Amino acid sequence: MNLQIISQYHPAACLHNPRLWADMLDDWENLPEKVPSDFKIYNTKKLNLQGMPLASMDTETDGKGGIGQWSVAYRDGEGSLTVAPFYGKGRQVQWGDCPIVFHNAKYDIRELQAQGMEVPKYLHDTMIMAYCLGLGKQAPKDSSKAKSGADMVGGLGLKYLARRHLGMQMKRWFEVSQNPEEVPEYNAKDSVATYLLAEKWLPILPKHYFDIDMPLLPVLMAMEDRGVQIDSDYLVQFARELDNRLADFDEITQHLAFHTQDLQSYVYGNLGIEPWKFTEGGAPSVDAGVLEMVHNPLVEQILAYKELYKDKGTYVENYVKMRDENDRVHPEFKQVSTSTGRLSCARPNLQNVDKEGDMRKLIIAEEGKKLVRLDYDQLEWRGLAAITQDPVLITELGKGKKIHQVTADQMGIKYDDAKTANFAIQYGAQAWTLSQQLHCTIGQAREFMKLYFSKFPGVKKYQDEMKEIAIEEKKVTNYFGRTRRIDAMYVNQKRIQEEGIKEAINMPIQGMTGEIVKIAMIELHKKSAPLLLQVHDELIFEVLIKEAEDYAQWLREYVPTITEINGVKFPVAVTVGNNWKECS
Repeated sequence: MNLQIISQYHPAACLHNPRLWADMLDDWENLPEKVPSDFKIYNTKKLNLQGMPLASMDTETDGKGGIGQWSVAYRDGEGSLTVAPFYGKGRQVQWGDCPIVFHNAKYDIRELQAQGMEVPKYLHDTMIMAYCLGLGKQAPKDSSKAKSGADMVGGLGLKYLARRHLGMQMKRWFEVSQNPEEVPEYNAKDSVATYLLAEKWLPILPKHYFDIDMPLLPVLMAMEDRGVQIDSDYLVQFARELDNRLADFDEITQHLAFHTQDLQSYVYGNLGIEPWKFTEGGAPSVDAGVLEMVHNPLVEQILAYKELYKDKGTYVENYVKMRDENDRVHPEFKQVSTSTGRLSCARPNLQNVDKEGDMRKLIIAEEGKKLVRLDYDQLEWRGLAAITQDPVLITELGKGKKIHQVTADQMGIKYDDAKTANFAIQYGAQAWTLSQQLHCTIGQAREFMKLYFSKFPGVKKYQDEMKEIAIEEKKVTNYFGRTRRIDAMYVNQKRIQEEGIKEAINMPIQGMTGEIVKIAMIELHKKSAPLLLQVHDELIFEVLIKEAEDYAQWLREYVPTITEINGVKFPVAVTVGNNWKECS
């Protein structure tokens, strides 16, 4: 059989978005492999998988809220791929000690739970496997559901991964959903593809898949099930206040907030700002990080409007729509959607809730309980100290000093300037960017950076090493073994490569600190921790009033003992309150 080679992207797309060169080159250097996928059907009312080394499962809904077609794939005693098809709920399968593989296990597990069916004890997930191996883009779209062929490109969807890594051309859901007679074969192929991907990847998976990523899955599901309590009375009041405040902004502010090209023209044309950050398509960026550096009354108004509008649309309206009968909202925590390995949150995204505003007052403890908030102390800066082994960082942070005060003392500058310098230099900013932020000449910024690195030699050594690795290997790996390809390094443009070097400097730190939080979540889950939220370096718990203070003290003492890296410990601050704002 002739193997069809399909490039993900036309070369012209790479000219439009230069970072796609990495994907196109990967197409040609790693041609799709054809894995035998023929299978036989084993019709049975009961299936016992006790003692089997591996099996996979895939489910479809019946369109009425129940489970429809589902199947289990495995290899029989002769090594032949076999599929056992089933329909509807029941206890037709004895899972035993057999590891069961799903693609997007969270979905299938919830389907089994909803039908009162037994959930396998030992689980694997090929979507998480693909993410850990750096395969596909960090956008796990379900390519089987969409009619657009665009969703067949990249991503962590099963159809794309099966085509790319097994050579299987599979139908999508819209092609069979109106033809019930085709659904059993469609479902069987999903189970087969899942099984073959797992069979191929299990021997080569990195250690963090087994130690962190898969153990984290039940933690996230438990958090989603618990949800967070919403203050419904304050929600109504807060929504009214937002509407009134939004109405106060003039038409120019509202127009520029929503029209990117006009905002770019104003910032880089009218104000004469020199572009220093760019989108993946090469246009000057006007994201929040850039606008915050522009000291202009109108730009400040635009930022304020955007923040209020986000509060209204992303949070308030979603809280109203998504709360259950007990006024609890159940956000989704995603573990395969970021390039650094950190978690993300959706529907609603609680990770973007501003600490300084009143949004956090909306999340409260249910009656008879308190919220307990754990916040890692200067986690990324301690992570930087652990990676760089910079003697000043290790010594001063070990004494409990604040990193910006340490820098101010070392450099003989104001605290605010030290804060600006830390965030700029630690993440790879060039002299031009620093000059913009410190309001000095480029020459002065260069001298400033030279002095800075002389005070923190470990940081300079680390950044130089990351730059060299990015240029030579075009990928970086964090302390726990998670690897990220630096797509910008495949582009022969200095500006884009400089962005790639920043990514290479940033990823090992962000990735490592993200893993530290996840490891703590796993360990606390084992001890039945009532965990509700993970937001960056924060963990939020809901505890009985009489137990809250003791629980907070236990967290202060226990969590710093979970992880220590290169002699650096990671202490936490823990507070108790009636709502999230009180704890912050």
